[in-house]
Amino acid sequence: MWKKSKNFIFSFITRRKRKYHAKLVSFNALDYLVREIFPTDMKELLRIERVVYEGDLPWTRSIFLSELYSKKPHLYLGVFDKRELVAFIGMRVDIYDGHVTNLAVLPQYQKQGIASFLLGEVEKFARKNVCMQMSLEVRVTNLDAQRLYRKFGFISRRRLPRYYDKNHEDALEMVKMLDD
Repeated sequence: MWKKSKNFIFSFITRRKRKYHAKLVSFNALDYLVREIFPTDMKELLRIERVVYEGDLPWTRSIFLSELYSKKPHLYLGVFDKRELVAFIGMRVDIYDGHVTNLAVLPQYQKQGIASFLLGEVEKFARKNVCMQMSLEVRVTNLDAQRLYRKFGFISRRRLPRYYDKNHEDALEMVKMLDD
């Protein structure tokens, strides 16, 4: 109850315009809550990163907070199973590009359509913000994610050598044009 109150108080005090109205969605006959991510969700956000990235934290608490407080149009959504955050996605709009900054789904919740649903939600946000394209970076070794993005209409634009800090792995820059 206190967590819900803190989220309400946070949005009221900062006079945040709600970018996304929470909704219930079903995947494999189970109901989940999808809502905006708030700074009070930070512990769970970092927990998912640790699990998905096997102990690593590609984004620190301060990076997430700078995104959540950014003046640029942005949307961070979380999928909750009861009260547990099980997946999240982030997008930042920069001129005409809706850049997917993060997408992570706990392993036991993968392959249920959650990531596809989240990509669809941020695409709506990108279109609402008059973006001409969506973009993202993905590890060259993450073939499952690349398949998902291609299925969703992304194409590889270029290879980014030594993009990731920790192991200097290359990334693929992928884009999806949003022409109607």
